[in-house]
Amino acid sequence: MFKFFREIRKKLADENKPLKYLRYAIGEILLVVVGILIALQINNWNETQKARSEEKALLENLLEDLKSASLQSEGFIGKEQELIDNLILAMGIQPDGAPLSTAYFSDSIMIDMIWDFESNVPVINSYAEIKNTGKASLIRNREIRQKFTNLELKINNLNNLVKDRLTVQQIRIDNIAQDHLNLVRFTMDTSNNLDVNIQGEPVNNYPEILKRPTVRNLLAMKLLLTDDVLKFRMELQNEIDLIIELIDKELGAF
Repeated sequence: MFKFFREIRKKLADENKPLKYLRYAIGEILLVVVGILIALQINNWNETQKARSEEKALLENLLEDLKSASLQSEGFIGKEQELIDNLILAMGIQPDGAPLSTAYFSDSIMIDMIWDFESNVPVINSYAEIKNTGKASLIRNREIRQKFTNLELKINNLNNLVKDRLTVQQIRIDNIAQDHLNLVRFTMDTSNNLDVNIQGEPVNNYPEILKRPTVRNLLAMKLLLTDDVLKFRMELQNEIDLIIELIDKELGAF
């Protein structure tokens, strides 16, 4: 093709027809420019399609992680609520005022109330990876990006609150076990693998123990802390579910 154009150009020059040569030269330049613009347009389209494809893959990974995090969060919320219910029952401050049967009290239940609490926080690995690799900008939806920023803040706040509760748990709540209980009996808990014989060990009188002001105050402290954690967990759950809805909607547009 280039040889063809060169022959035309040479013929016009040999015939000494400058005006026609000029028109031809301009036309040739325009053809080259148009060719370049078309090539750029095709390249831009390819790059856009590539970015769209990568964005879709990112959103799909995020959606999968978020759904998993939502299920984790629901489980954590259930455990926090169970602990709150047990603490309220043990302290005898349930709203209906019904007395708690002494059959409710056992070493295993007391172990759960004193030492157990949910320390985990939902994990969204794909978002951390996207942020670390600088690919967050591939997500075009500004609201989704902003929601992930808010989500990260809520997760950090929840982590800090859980750590605060752990600190109080270790420093204060363990005093119940140290000062008010016969912990030797706890060695027979079914979760332990200890081969022990606790015959003759005094039984813990939980109805009496739970009347002591120090014990009640420490359990109330744990109750309040757990309630704060539960509120944060529920806010986080709502945020996760909202982002799931946004990503579902965004993926539907692809």
